Amino acid sequence: MGVPVARTNDKVVATIRALRRNGFGALDELFPTVCLQELSQARRQGWKVDRSASYCGRCGASVGPGVNTAAACPFCAGQPIAWDRIIRLDVYREPISRWIVGMKFAGQWPWAKWFGRRLARAAGRWAGAQHQQQVVVCPVPLHWGRRLRRGYDQSYLMARGFAQMRGWPVVRLIRKARYTRPQTALSASMRIANVRGSFKVKPLDLSGWTVWLVDDVKTTGATLSVCARLLRKAGADRIHVAVAAVADPAGTDFKTWPGGSAK
Repeated sequence: MGVPVARTNDKVVATIRALRRNGFGALDELFPTVCLQELSQARRQGWKVDRSASYCGRCGASVGPGVNTAAACPFCAGQPIAWDRIIRLDVYREPISRWIVGMKFAGQWPWAKWFGRRLARAAGRWAGAQHQQQVVVCPVPLHWGRRLRRGYDQSYLMARGFAQMRGWPVVRLIRKARYTRPQTALSASMRIANVRGSFKVKPLDLSGWTVWLVDDVKTTGATLSVCARLLRKAGADRIHVAVAAVADPAGTDFKTWPGGSAK
């Protein structure tokens, strides 16, 4: 018997349509089937990207309905924040925690592009108001040793997906100057000391520029704060942070991580 061409073509068309529904273009056929299945199943079970009203725009922590976070939320009131705005897709929990771990430690790098694109959509009015301004997208850097072992830099892939959706350039404005211990094994105070002096900003004048700083996860904010302060010192006018997930302020959900650097 011959190959059922029509049926095979139907499957290809169905796959492309599913990719497009889930935020991918027709050329993203390399997105692993297992990832697409995970995403489709999560959506059938009710998972969706968080609305901006469900979390604090300063620190990214979840807040109850009707809570006014224009100035701060109970988690960040009275604390200095190094950036102007933060957006996220979800709290660090299932299923997004599983996708992030897969992206970082199981070679499932296509998640990074999807995270970046969804964050670009979530940027909403903050990004729309900047369409005529000088805007650049900057990934939080990964040390070359980790990048060599992993085979890719997930934050850069996220930043590139984010930038492509908005038509902005993506530039590595910051580099990791030295190797640091994984943040996951450290207390909040030790995390700050661990990253101090480990990043360097390129000698550029960012006066008048808005920078979108992109990373996978925010935990205590130590890494993001160091990077944001460097960008501010270089003259950046506004700094917005875009992360796939924000950990619970207590940080207890990172005790079971398989390793790596949490922010």
